[in-house]
Amino acid sequence: MENQNAIIDLAIDLAKGSVATYSKEEANEKLREALNKLTGSADGKFDAKKFRRNKNEIFEIIEEVVDARVEEGIKDQFDQFVDYRSTAFGDKLSFTPESDELFEVAKIAGGTNNLRRQRIAEGQPYQIDTDWYGVAIYEELERFLAGRVDWVKLVNRVETSFKAKITEQIFNAVKAAYNGLTAPYKHTGSWDVDEFNTLVEHVRAQTGMNPMVIGTRLAVQKAVPAYVSEDMKNSRNADGYFKEVDGITFGIMPQAHKVGTDEFAIDNNFLLVLPNGNEKIVKFVMEGVALIDEAIGNKDDSKEYELRKKYGVGVETAAKYGVYILA
Repeated sequence: MENQNAIIDLAIDLAKGSVATYSKEEANEKLREALNKLTGSADGKFDAKKFRRNKNEIFEIIEEVVDARVEEGIKDQFDQFVDYRSTAFGDKLSFTPESDELFEVAKIAGGTNNLRRQRIAEGQPYQIDTDWYGVAIYEELERFLAGRVDWVKLVNRVETSFKAKITEQIFNAVKAAYNGLTAPYKHTGSWDVDEFNTLVEHVRAQTGMNPMVIGTRLAVQKAVPAYVSEDMKNSRNADGYFKEVDGITFGIMPQAHKVGTDEFAIDNNFLLVLPNGNEKIVKFVMEGVALIDEAIGNKDDSKEYELRKKYGVGVETAAKYGVYILA
């Protein structure tokens, strides 16, 4: 087990580009040799028969590495508004939205205690449904073990594939939720700084928190302050967008392509106005761990490995946030 953990650490470090002891080529060779030895190879070279007999140990290591990389990638990309949770297989998390209801403050006569008792009702608990999603690794694993493809390319391809799909699903969940928003938390039209500030103030008044705004790079570029100095122009040219508009911080939501297309996964016409606090409007639940299965019976004798993960995405419908749709 200790040896397996050391291999996992090396595999994760190599995928992250943080191997200090070896060069990339040396680290690839060390990892390849260690994985091949797990299958019983004495010299650390790929042996198809021994791999077929003992491949599950390698599968378990890859499952661990992919879990770590996908989880880290999602957190890095969506940390501003996505609440990431993980559970064991079969476990279901319940989320209870916080109420934004306030106590009614009543005028009373001096010397009396004639106040009506009040209780803030909790929101309705809800759960995030999870489903299986997978990618097929066509011969890539054996190509790596045989020295014909490097580890970083193999893991990055799997990680990027999942991240692209999850990006699309997160945006679709947000889009479905904000379609249900009404004024004053939703505005559609060309960029207007007064309309923007009005929407921001509604979010601030409702939540008591200073809002922040996120969108794709092409979306946030359309937000322009009423007054722009020369220094602000220079900063905008360097950053590609105004990082602050009328005292409100702007941030970029990384764009992605829908898998297998050149179509953007996230619309470039909306700005998400979020209360800048601990509560995040999107809930992402990863159930269990990644699993690898080997496809059986390919007629061309090719090897196909399916890597699957079970997860779900949902939006906190009671959360108070705003959307500025740039028409």
